[in-house]
Amino acid sequence: MKIKNLWIMATMVSSFFLIATFSVAAADVPPITDPIGDVSSVDYLTGEAKVVTSSPDVTVANLDLIEASYTQNAQQVTLSLQVKGIIEDRGKIIDMYNEEIPDFNAVEYGFLLSTTEQEYTVSYSNKTGQLVKGNDQINLTAADFSVNENTLSITFSLVSANEEYQNLSVTTTFIKANFSSIDTAGLVYLSDVAPNPPLQVYDAYAPNIGSIGENIQFNGSVAPLTGQPPYTYHWIFGDQGSSTDLNPTHTYTKAGVYTFTFTVTDQSGASESQTGTITISAEGGGSSSGPLSNQMILFLAVLLIIIVIGVIIIVWIIRR
Repeated sequence: MKIKNLWIMATMVSSFFLIATFSVAAADVPPITDPIGDVSSVDYLTGEAKVVTSSPDVTVANLDLIEASYTQNAQQVTLSLQVKGIIEDRGKIIDMYNEEIPDFNAVEYGFLLSTTEQEYTVSYSNKTGQLVKGNDQINLTAADFSVNENTLSITFSLVSANEEYQNLSVTTTFIKANFSSIDTAGLVYLSDVAPNPPLQVYDAYAPNIGSIGENIQFNGSVAPLTGQPPYTYHWIFGDQGSSTDLNPTHTYTKAGVYTFTFTVTDQSGASESQTGTITISAEGGGSSSGPLSNQMILFLAVLLIIIVIGVIIIVWIIRR
């Protein structure tokens, strides 16, 4: 199996929780609304999620979700979403079961619907659609979906007319990538999701040991598409020192065991923290082996895998 497929399998384990389990339940099935201006991207070098308002690669408004809705008439349901711009037709639906993952430049719109009896995933990209229910994957025809400027609607039949609505989540995704190599320089990934999954911190990393006077690197990471970016960061290093950078450095002046805390707050005011410990020895008594210790290399490698290949898994989750 090729190395890129190994990366995909590794990331399935680390990324399975991102979107599909977070959605809104409602007895009367009101529409899901989403704030305007919350399309996000991930900086694969720093792990920082950022709100994107413009891009040379795609019209961001075409990804910016406004509203999604569900209607049911007997056994037939219609799922709809609206974006700030227009429904953009570009590329094709990603096929996770294809041994050869092609290079692509695509916009995809997706729905995940849960009922009392079944789960349905629906994808639309460039005048093509797919419906997955149970173990069945169905190619939709032009009669099954409609596009009217900024609104996409997809109609299909439930397995049973007795099914009742439970949850709905929607996403828009733009991915431009070259998967013929591991080089991530050409990766562009933008997405919006509604409703937003709760804020989640991936990790707060520092080496286990260090020494007095050493410039120690701390690294934090936030799960992409969680909470409502932009985020603010706050590190407390355990010695009355602090930082508001995502990946700061800090120098300790006394030996001891310190507890550090990394806190992320999103624009809605939600916050999440992680803590860790570091042991500081007398000068020269212990070290993390320079700025790129084995632990740091491992952390950066895992973070890169999560961000770069995880974007495909997000789409796979929504469509599973």
